[in-house]
Amino acid sequence: MSSKPMYFPPAPFDLAEAVECSDLVDMAYGMYYQWVQQGKPHTPNDLRWQLPHNSPYRFGEPIWGNSEVLVFWDLEPFALVAQRDDKAYAIFRGTETLEDWYKDAEVKQVPYELPHISNVGLVHEGFFDLYKSLRLPLLSQLNALQGIRTLYITGHSLGAALAMVSTPDLMANALTQHTPNVFQYNLAGPRACDPKLATFLNTGHAHIYRIVNSCDLVPEVPPSVYLGITEKVLYEHVGYPVTFTAQYGDVPGNHAHHTSYNYALKNSQQPQGTV
Repeated sequence: MSSKPMYFPPAPFDLAEAVECSDLVDMAYGMYYQWVQQGKPHTPNDLRWQLPHNSPYRFGEPIWGNSEVLVFWDLEPFALVAQRDDKAYAIFRGTETLEDWYKDAEVKQVPYELPHISNVGLVHEGFFDLYKSLRLPLLSQLNALQGIRTLYITGHSLGAALAMVSTPDLMANALTQHTPNVFQYNLAGPRACDPKLATFLNTGHAHIYRIVNSCDLVPEVPPSVYLGITEKVLYEHVGYPVTFTAQYGDVPGNHAHHTSYNYALKNSQQPQGTV
């Protein structure tokens, strides 16, 4: 099986940066798998996270969150902060199933309101609820970094939604003493923003790239238009689309981070591997 090469946007998109962000998402998944292997300890102090060997990055402590709306009743490790030279990274992992995404598609929108941000539009309630549960330690770790010139925000699946939802907050409240360049590389992200919030992000100074497998169903939820209880609800994707085609014969394979998205970025001339 073969597919066409990936087509990339012009600069400042950087394939090497996209690959680096995807590799960091793999590290966030590694943190999650360690948590699962240790019996899903309920408190951060009980997680024995083993850092990657010989890593060029300095990592902060795993960042935990929970969400009743998204059925994460207990604290789970969701995010990491890393630094390499003058670059900072906010990294989010995701684990939910396709069935969860369909259920979450019915969750209502709420105003995106945080300190120094208001009247910018509406956001998916569940993703925003989860993000708010982890934002304070995320901001604390980022604001403790020194000499940062560029901030990268990245995630896969649910993590891509968290990356998107975090971006207005991080642009307003993180690393404000440096006013860094901001890049977001999100992978397999569902819709999270209404058109007003999408416009706010698309016209801001962050460079946002949405990497999507055309065979993946998760980026198609929530639907762009559906009828809520009292009104029509609109969702809109954000950023420059970077689309590829990789068919692995089932829903999980088409959505997988390492074997689909990470593989495609590292094999951009032939992004579809062996089915």
